[in-house]
Order: sequence, then C-alpha cells, then structure tokens
Amino acid sequence: MSTKLISKDEVLHLAKLAGLTLTDEEIEKYTAQFGQTLDYVQNLNELNTDGVEPTNSVVNLSNVTFEDGGENDRQLKSDEAFSNGKNVKENAFVVERIM
Repeated sequence: MSTKLISKDEVLHLAKLAGLTLTDEEIEKYTAQFGQTLDYVQNLNELNTDGVEPTNSVVNLSNVTFEDGGENDRQLKSDEAFSNGKNVKENAFVVERIM
C-alpha cells in the first residue's frame, strides 16, 4: 500500500496546469495513483549508485555537425517538407485556429 505522497490540492494543481477538470471521483483516483507511482519511484533511493556516471540517454548518440558552409544532404528540403501539405502559405502549414 502506498503512503500518501501527494495531496488532493497538488492533484488539482496538476489538473489545472494540464487544463483538465476533474470530478471528485477522479481526484481520489489520481491522488491514489500518483501516490503509488511516487512510492514506487522512492524505491530508487534504496539503490547504490556509487560509481555510476550520470547520463541523460541510454543510447550512444552524438551530435552531427558540419563545417561552416558544409552541405547537409540528409536534411529535408522545404519543398519536400511542404509537398503533401493541404494548405501551405509562405513556407508554413496553415491550420485552423483551435482557441
């Protein structure tokens, strides 16, 4: 069973940030679920991480750079990017306003 690591007010704050309106039932549900998730994540504090290098990725990625003036032949050209667009104006996709 999880210990209560998040309050109802914090769940409401997260819902507000996400633009969600929650029912009382959903608030209870998400408070419990967030609590269980945070309780599980707390288990990581028990791991011995001495000697483990910090990382931001688990795969060996490296940035691809080009000499000044060099050509990136892997880059998608504008005309290719916009070729299937339904409504394109001045090198931009035109979409209906949603808000």
